Amino acid sequence: MKLSLIPVFLLITFSAFCQHTEQASIKVDARQKIAEINPFQYGQFIEHLGRAVNGGIYDEHSKLSDKDGFRKDVLEKVKELRTPLLRYPGGTFTKIYHWEDGIGPKALRKKRKNLIWGGLEDNHFGTAEFVTYCRKIGAEPFLVVNMATGTPEEAANWVEYCNGTGDTYYANLRRADGFDAPFNVKYWGIGNEEYAETDAGRHQDVNQYIKDTWQFVKLMKLQDNSLKLILVGNSEDMVWSTKVLEQLGPVCDLLSVHLYAIPPDTSFTSLIHSIDQLEKPLVQMESLLDKTPAKVEHFNAWYRFPSRKEPVKLAVDEWGIWDISSGKGKGAYQMEYQYNWSHALGVATFLNLFQRHSASIGMATWAQTVNVLAPIMTDAEGSYRQTVFTPLKAFRDYAGKYVLKADVAGPDVAPGIKALDITSSLSENGKQIILTIVNRDTLHMIKTAVEIDHLPAAFGIATLKQISFTGESLYAVNSFKQENAVKKTEVIKKINSNKMEVILSPASLTILILD
Repeated sequence: MKLSLIPVFLLITFSAFCQHTEQASIKVDARQKIAEINPFQYGQFIEHLGRAVNGGIYDEHSKLSDKDGFRKDVLEKVKELRTPLLRYPGGTFTKIYHWEDGIGPKALRKKRKNLIWGGLEDNHFGTAEFVTYCRKIGAEPFLVVNMATGTPEEAANWVEYCNGTGDTYYANLRRADGFDAPFNVKYWGIGNEEYAETDAGRHQDVNQYIKDTWQFVKLMKLQDNSLKLILVGNSEDMVWSTKVLEQLGPVCDLLSVHLYAIPPDTSFTSLIHSIDQLEKPLVQMESLLDKTPAKVEHFNAWYRFPSRKEPVKLAVDEWGIWDISSGKGKGAYQMEYQYNWSHALGVATFLNLFQRHSASIGMATWAQTVNVLAPIMTDAEGSYRQTVFTPLKAFRDYAGKYVLKADVAGPDVAPGIKALDITSSLSENGKQIILTIVNRDTLHMIKTAVEIDHLPAAFGIATLKQISFTGESLYAVNSFKQENAVKKTEVIKKINSNKMEVILSPASLTILILD
């Protein structure tokens, strides 16, 4: 990634392919905080799928790994993302995963065929390794339990192993494995896409899912009543999601939905359209949350654990771009994609979408972290950041704490697709207003008038920083040989008004920071 500081008078530059400059306007209301942005929106996900774990974040036999078997080069890149939450072990893989296979001396751990994704799983990366990795990167661990071939008792024993503090069998087993202090895993998913008939699960009937989930909840909560539980929702089946909320609402902290952009072809317009269309299921799910009582009343004391204390939120605990139409994926199930700059703009559009819906989204975890649908790729000799790494890091680095009301007027790039996709936020200390702007017009610069209504007096004389990310071309990629497909530029200028004008490059992600 190249970094250059350019003077203000060079702010307007023309690429060879630009024909003319379009016009747009953005208006932000600094007084209207729509919602608080949960940092967990910037989470990540790992699963025993291809080289996501083994050969990705973990490789005991690599010269590049530390004493714990973690690839040091990958670890440093993951740290750059400042991942606040990490989900594991799946995904569909959970349906065959038994956590006790992945504890104790590695030489004694059971090797099993990976019935879901193929290959052999030696279970050398298990619970302790996962939690250790989370601690190294500063992330909260998020575990998903096996409903399909596991039992409620097995899940409760896992909770005791992770969080137990007493003189009990599984807490002592953790201590015997070398971990005296509890892991304090707070976030637990009960099942994964249990509605999917093609998976190895047995809960396609929502009534059966609800019945069995109650038993998982009871035994897990009796082990640790502070757990936050993520239950299975379905954004494509409102009957399923409605029943889960109606019957499990008192113990459901977050309802899981998975949102993948799967465009029908490789065009940029198809990619953006597939992402924009995901706003519809989000709105539908939010309508269900609105019907769910924010506060639980009359929860039976004989459950012997408390109900949830806060309103139910959505957990978008798998999201990403699955560009299967390209036919260029490698590895297990052809999911080792080389993402280009157009995909990075798609990721930025996703992140703006999540910010706009921050009132309902409690967490989101990009699927996945390394090698499989991933921002980081490895081989035996090293690793590199894919283009999608750029927006994942930029939003984490620059986005504020509170979403502000913002409106945009401007051209369309295709029917129903706006050229500019934006969100605005306010920093926690109230001293920065941040705009995240994706110019999805691949041909034209857009001269954009920005107006901040109700600007606090503290911004009387302010600094405007414009951070722009552009690709060498729409289909530019990084690789092991070169990692400079993305160019970063910064422009800083003083302003003394609530009105300003900026030029947005074609096919760009721009961060405006009014300080």
